[in-house]
Amino acid sequence: MTNGELKVGSPAPDFRLTSSGGGEIELADYRGRSRVVLFFVREFN
Repeated sequence: MTNGELKVGSPAPDFRLTSSGGGEIELADYRGRSRVVLFFVREFN
């Protein structure tokens, strides 16, 4: 993946996140399905 500005309407690049339950989630697992991803700053780590 390259760093750069996303254009409105373009597909999101693939990425991996740690879920609130501690597991990993990849965007590719949800390709073709609508999802909302919320990002929160970790204040209490």
